[in-house]
Amino acid sequence: MGDAIDAIPAAVDACLEMELLSSIRKALSKVKPKRIYGVGTGTSYNVCEAIVYTCRKYLNIPAEVYDALDFELDTPSGVDSNSLVISISHSGNTLATSLAVEKAKSLGAFTVSIAAVPGSRLPETTDFGLIDPNPYEGRPRGKTRSYHSSVMLGTLVALATASPELMDEFVGDAKNVAELIRWNLELWKKATRELASQWAGVTSRYMLAGFGAQKPNADEIGLKIVEVIGENAVSYSLEELTHGPGASFRKDLGIFLFQTDPRTLKRCLEVARGIVVSEASLVVITDQVSAGWPEKASIIGLPVLSRPDLFGLFPAAAAAQCLLYYLAIAKGMNPDVNCLDKHPELAGVSVIFFPPGTH
Repeated sequence: MGDAIDAIPAAVDACLEMELLSSIRKALSKVKPKRIYGVGTGTSYNVCEAIVYTCRKYLNIPAEVYDALDFELDTPSGVDSNSLVISISHSGNTLATSLAVEKAKSLGAFTVSIAAVPGSRLPETTDFGLIDPNPYEGRPRGKTRSYHSSVMLGTLVALATASPELMDEFVGDAKNVAELIRWNLELWKKATRELASQWAGVTSRYMLAGFGAQKPNADEIGLKIVEVIGENAVSYSLEELTHGPGASFRKDLGIFLFQTDPRTLKRCLEVARGIVVSEASLVVITDQVSAGWPEKASIIGLPVLSRPDLFGLFPAAAAAQCLLYYLAIAKGMNPDVNCLDKHPELAGVSVIFFPPGTH
């Protein structure tokens, strides 16, 4: 997992290579959707959540995310020849996702899949099967590097349906983001290693919250806390965190607050001030380090970007992944085996949920 975190900048760079960009442009040049749907499960759902949010901002058309099983069984009424359906499955064999996309294709939608395994079911059945240029990240389930590359690839697919200038603008900004992550990784490692040592003997439950592009990060890191550490985590939108969850802000709770959108800075400050009244531990992952955060909050600083409301997703995710990694180690876990070293009885659960060849 540590190696995968180190590989994040190179993984983003690989998605921006000219040959790959040309293939995406060619495949999507004649696709002019009126609606976009993102389909996936688990990390892939969170990836799609990030993609459709960016689509709405850049393309100004309706874009929605669906769990794969929901999409298959309760297919949205708007799926037709004017739709672009982007599906994500890291293995390329997630059964629910494959069935959902095959349903969308039968309704006339243009279907795109992103997977890491050539020859897997999903890329073989969609109109355009895009293979992640980065290696398959089968272990750990944390999928740190591929979270970033899948968001990048899915967004490039959507933007390829618009003007070349719009996609070129995005690519330029994305290259800058990759470089800034590369420059900041060691700082984040140092800060999160120290924070993890403070939290390790205290926190056993977690809440995560973010607005806009940071909501997918809250969902994703919450999922990874469950998978890698095996402790309970719940993610919320920013305002939802203030409506009820405060009743459980006790000493054993760790709260991640993601903030890179200028529109919600004032509200995030208010939320942080409310949290520190309790005994819960708070970390704020933000590009506004000097905004006046309460002294009791731990701050992880991010670089200031030209489009922080969108591109802030990537450095915030990398910083949070560092904290997750060191927190697992500080708690005596091996982050590469998903709790199986501490709880070997879990080994058979996934086999029951996902028989061979279905995930």
